Amino acid sequence: MNPSSPPLARAEGPAAWAGVLLAFVPPGACSKPLSPAHPDPSPNRPPGSVLVLNGTPIHPEEVDEVGDAYAFLEPQDTPLQLRRIALSRSVFPRIAAQGLEPARRTEAEKLARSYRSALEAGNLPAGPLAGPMEIERKGRFLDLGFEMWRTALQAEPGKWSQVLETPGSFHILRVKSREEGSLPSLTWFTIGVFDFPYLDPETARATIEAALDRSRLTILDESWRDAVPAAWRYRLHAESP
Repeated sequence: MNPSSPPLARAEGPAAWAGVLLAFVPPGACSKPLSPAHPDPSPNRPPGSVLVLNGTPIHPEEVDEVGDAYAFLEPQDTPLQLRRIALSRSVFPRIAAQGLEPARRTEAEKLARSYRSALEAGNLPAGPLAGPMEIERKGRFLDLGFEMWRTALQAEPGKWSQVLETPGSFHILRVKSREEGSLPSLTWFTIGVFDFPYLDPETARATIEAALDRSRLTILDESWRDAVPAAWRYRLHAESP
């Protein structure tokens, strides 16, 4: 699988954001000026971090966790290629989104965690709610999007997931039913989902792409330079400390 390949999933509402953002292709990579759109914030460099995007440290464990899920889709890919896919299709877009509306993001996360606690305790009203409502979604990998699919793949049926984040939104979900397919990507799920967006779903993709164009990547560990596709190193104004 190539990190610059066409989208593997289609968007069908806010919950499918991970699928929409699977294939963020660096636009205008050959025509963009080398200078960044804004100064690079001073990066935080805790032990073990290998990259820093816009001041947010990235650790190998979080990248490889995402890469391990992509390995179900492309088992022939090397560990290096899986890291490239994980960074360009999941990690970088998520971090870029996080810096756009920090106050709204904090409130959305707080609301999502309060809903999950209420659901676990059985305290959420069964009738109409003033906030987000549970939405039923059905489908395979291509229908649900990467983050929803990989969460459902590992979930215990009927149990609410931990709060998960896709670029621009938080979610909690439960698997209502599951039909195994010949491949993990073909497993059919019926899930219930609560969405807690902090970016406008109608404009989030364009907003995040613009944020990526303004981003700055610092490569702390040179052994990770090749894990960032060349076009993305250019797009993110990559530099060493």
